[in-house]
Amino acid sequence: MSVIQRNILISLFPIITPLSVFAETRESLATIAPISRTNLNAHAWRASEVIGQNVKNAGDEIIGEVKDLLVDMKSGEIHAVVISSGGFLGMDDVLSAVPVSALRFDITAKAFKTKLTKEQLLNAPQFKSTAWPDFSDAITIEAMRSYRDSIGGDVSKPDNSAQNEKSENRDSMVPTDQGNSEKDIKITQNIRSSVIATDLSFNAKNIKIITKDERVVLKGVVDNHTEHQAILKIAKDHADAANITDELKVTAE
Repeated sequence: MSVIQRNILISLFPIITPLSVFAETRESLATIAPISRTNLNAHAWRASEVIGQNVKNAGDEIIGEVKDLLVDMKSGEIHAVVISSGGFLGMDDVLSAVPVSALRFDITAKAFKTKLTKEQLLNAPQFKSTAWPDFSDAITIEAMRSYRDSIGGDVSKPDNSAQNEKSENRDSMVPTDQGNSEKDIKITQNIRSSVIATDLSFNAKNIKIITKDERVVLKGVVDNHTEHQAILKIAKDHADAANITDELKVTAE
C-alpha cells in the first residue's frame, strides 16, 4: 500500500466508524416488537391503532367501525369516538359520536366492546359521512357532552342524569324509556333517518326521539320555527299524529 493510499484510508476512518455504528443502531431498532394488544392494562393507544377497529355490542354483534377521533387540541380532551353505526341502526351512511368511556377493548373479541344498547345508540349525536358538523362550535360540543352525561360517565353505571330529568317532569319520557320492541325501534329509526337526511341544523338533527308503545316524544332544541315544523311533519310521516308529543324548543323563542 502506498503512502498516499494509507493516508486516504486513515482520513476516512472517522467517517466510516459512525456510519457502521448507525447501521447497527438501526438494525437493533428494527428488532423491537410492535405493540401487541394482549395487555388489558394497556390504556395508551395511537390514533392509528384505534381507527379501523371493529366495535361490537354486548351480544358480540358488530355495530360498526371506528372512523375517527374528535380531539380538542387545546384541552387534550377526546370529545368522542366516531363510529360507522348506520348499517346497524338501519340508516345508511350515518356516523355516530360516542364517548370514549362507552368503549372497552376486548382481547377475545379482538374489537372494542360497548354496553350501549341499540336504543341508546339511536340517540347518540349522528351525522352523514358526507356532512360533518363544525366540531369547533360550542353547541355541537355541548350536544356530545350532553349525550355522554345521559348514558352516564361509565355505561355500566345507572343513568342518573336521565333519572334526574324524569324527576323534573314525571309525565315525560327520557331516552332510557325507548321501547325495545321491533315496532318502536323501527319508528325511531325511520324518524331519525329522515331527520338526518333533511337539510337541518346539527341541533335539529340530534333531537331526542323516544318511542314506547308506538307513542313518540320529541325533545331537544331547534334553531327556528321552520325546522320545528319540518321535524313535526317527518314524525307524522312515520307515526300516528295523535301519538306524537312535541317537547321541542325553538332557540329564537
